[in-house]
Amino acid sequence: MSQACHDEFARCVIQLLLKEPFFGHLLGAVVRAADDSTPTASVSLSGSRVTLTVNPEFFMKRLRKGPERVAVLKHEALHLLFRHLFRVDRAKHDALLFNIAADLVVNQFIVSPWKLPDDAVTLATFADLKLERDRSVEWYYDRLHALAKEGDGGSSPKSAEALKKILSAPRWHSDHDRWGDGTDAPSQVAAADLDRLVVQARDRAGPRGWGALPGPLRELITAAIARRAPKLDWRRALRLFASSARRTRLAGTWQRESRRYHTIPGIRVKRYQRMAVIVDTSGSIADADLAEFFAEIHAMWRQGADVQVIECDAAVQRVYAYRGKAPDKVGGRGGTCFDPAFQHLRDTRHAQPWDGCVYLTDGVAPAPKVRPPCKLLWVVAGTGSVGPHLTWGRAVKLG
Repeated sequence: MSQACHDEFARCVIQLLLKEPFFGHLLGAVVRAADDSTPTASVSLSGSRVTLTVNPEFFMKRLRKGPERVAVLKHEALHLLFRHLFRVDRAKHDALLFNIAADLVVNQFIVSPWKLPDDAVTLATFADLKLERDRSVEWYYDRLHALAKEGDGGSSPKSAEALKKILSAPRWHSDHDRWGDGTDAPSQVAAADLDRLVVQARDRAGPRGWGALPGPLRELITAAIARRAPKLDWRRALRLFASSARRTRLAGTWQRESRRYHTIPGIRVKRYQRMAVIVDTSGSIADADLAEFFAEIHAMWRQGADVQVIECDAAVQRVYAYRGKAPDKVGGRGGTCFDPAFQHLRDTRHAQPWDGCVYLTDGVAPAPKVRPPCKLLWVVAGTGSVGPHLTWGRAVKLG
């Protein structure tokens, strides 16, 4: 991306941050790229990551005014919020008609001060079809598909002519060629990460920033929050481990004075737990399960636990402290054996005493022979099974 294009993109994002902070924060967190082979602008998958790609010539020359450029960027952000790039079933849908239907959905939410390009597809494009507002992309697709099958348009000749013109055009202001149905593993990981970005944008925008959005958009954000919610109550789960094993540390507080010295700040005692979380990274664990595992780890971390992640398949692959962000990839993907991780805990228990251990797995492995040196909680993925071979501790099911 040229410096001029990069600067203009940043300026447009700042405009969104000032007027519609939720979308500004969402676009600010998405990976951005420039690509001359992209006809206009698009959101798509690059491996397991969502990427916003713009054609610099289109963005800087064809879109001549700032409000148009902001409108195009908000248009792409809305496709992300509606998760359109994970909803195209190419065996069932005509891709071009689905693209038009998706644009009909999102362009309803682009209003002044932003201005859509003149060739943008809106409900007014198909005025005599009398399309209703706030319908799903599938609803609009069904109407467009019926219109295309009628040939001359029947009672909607102007809409039929408009549809033919759009379908024959070499491009319009949004490119959807790299959308899919979201069933493959990289798409599932990307969808989970997109939910994380949506929730993050909502938190950064604050109640005023996202509370002023139209109701349908707030519902989409609420749905993303629900998908990100952990399936276990970690506040309760952590209480399964003996509170006497918790360590304490001293912290300053401005909320009260020191009882001993009568000065500010005072001192308070904070309790915390050092948790070992073993992540099963064997080949039987789907990428979607891994995404779910790290959502649970994040929830545990948010409850104040000091989380040490141990990636293990048939051997310990990596050990690291969790700091609030899941890794881009994990080590392993081989067979499964529970003992190496438990042996690692035993070998390090003097240097790093553990208050408890959580093993995130699908449970597909022989019963362990090595007993962990601390309390144990097995957490089994939705596709796995809880059996008597999961010894030494309690087992619960995700989902």
